[in-house]
Amino acid sequence: MKRAYANRHVLNKHKQPRPRSRGVMSVSSGRELQLPLDRDELLAMMQDSLDGLAVKLGLLVASAILEDEVTRLCGARYERQASRKHTRYGHQGGVAMLAGQKLPIQRPRVRKANGSGEVVLENYARLQSEDAMPQAVLRRMVRGVSTRDYEAVIDTARDGFGVSRSCVSRGFVQASAADVKALAERQFGEELFAAILIDGVEYAGETMVVALGITVEGRKRILGVRQGATENAQVCTSLLEDLRDRGVDTGRATLFVLDGSKALHAAVVRVWGKHAAIQRCQVHKRRNVKAHVPQRHWPELDRRLAEGYHQHDYAAAKASLQATVRWLERINADAASSLREGLEETLTVLRLGLTGALRRTLSTTNPIESALSVTRRITARVTRWRDGDMRRRWCVAGLLRAESKFNRIKGHQAIPSLLKALDQLVRAQLAGVERSVA
Repeated sequence: MKRAYANRHVLNKHKQPRPRSRGVMSVSSGRELQLPLDRDELLAMMQDSLDGLAVKLGLLVASAILEDEVTRLCGARYERQASRKHTRYGHQGGVAMLAGQKLPIQRPRVRKANGSGEVVLENYARLQSEDAMPQAVLRRMVRGVSTRDYEAVIDTARDGFGVSRSCVSRGFVQASAADVKALAERQFGEELFAAILIDGVEYAGETMVVALGITVEGRKRILGVRQGATENAQVCTSLLEDLRDRGVDTGRATLFVLDGSKALHAAVVRVWGKHAAIQRCQVHKRRNVKAHVPQRHWPELDRRLAEGYHQHDYAAAKASLQATVRWLERINADAASSLREGLEETLTVLRLGLTGALRRTLSTTNPIESALSVTRRITARVTRWRDGDMRRRWCVAGLLRAESKFNRIKGHQAIPSLLKALDQLVRAQLAGVERSVA
């Protein structure tokens, strides 16, 4: 009965909560709890799965509740008290029940000042209950964070642990703000990325520009999302500058796989300069060319493009595609111009000497499309999109869920060869700049 009532109370936020049973701590006056986060917490939280983020927040709240009870018993740390009844006695490893699983937590200890024994913390006993912080509460916490309603996040966590608002002091803000800020603003300074894939995709009637990084170990990480009416240069540049500010090294040779947008190309050149090697997505190029050609010519066009993109030699591949350009000129001049534009950049992976699975992975932006398919699936039933950042919140939630299932890319064993080829290509590009300046 307790479990059923707790879940019903958590899920129905529009109804007033009923009085709590005798097992819940009694209420005293003037104590409340908040979790302040910065405006752009969503982008920083993109590295955690939804479940992982909720569990971390739950443990953070649980630890703060325990420390607050210690403060009420012993007073502020290092505070002199003439008639002290309790004293701090360090910490000890313990466990808290969250979503039906036992998780480690550092439990503070308190002793009576006269040395007669240790004091049992009431809130720690509550954390041992199987009803402490059910899964439904964790889900609501994540939704509270994504809407920036932080007071609701804490109310949800407090209800989940069965602790009344008055049991938690304002001191929680100071005690936990630094930890929460660090969790919400994780940086990429210690991670090295061999490639960054960027694609602008239509999502619920607006454009989401998504960046996905591939580390030197071959692991995929969602780096950032920008929402805009179109895939314009300002939106793209803002995304890349944010990645730079969060520690992505713009002075390191990096392969960029782009969807073919001129705005994205200009933004990469502006932020990374000659340290970027750009690969145009072959799938996007194929779509753009086919859009200009009558359907009866599609089979022959597919055959010619496949022949060019599957060559093992850069010069042979380029010659094959140039022959396709000449063939297209007899059919549709615009189609020929579309294939000619950026033709060499669709062959960058071949120019770098990539082969096999790694070449197939980095020749398109398909990994981003795959991640977005998860987002579209979980929002398929949304029929009304409100103004504001609702689209971004849902998009980010889906991307995080997809990221939690990511595996290392196929062909990751060849990444050291990619890094060596990238360094050589970038050095040649930088040398060309120096010669032109001289």
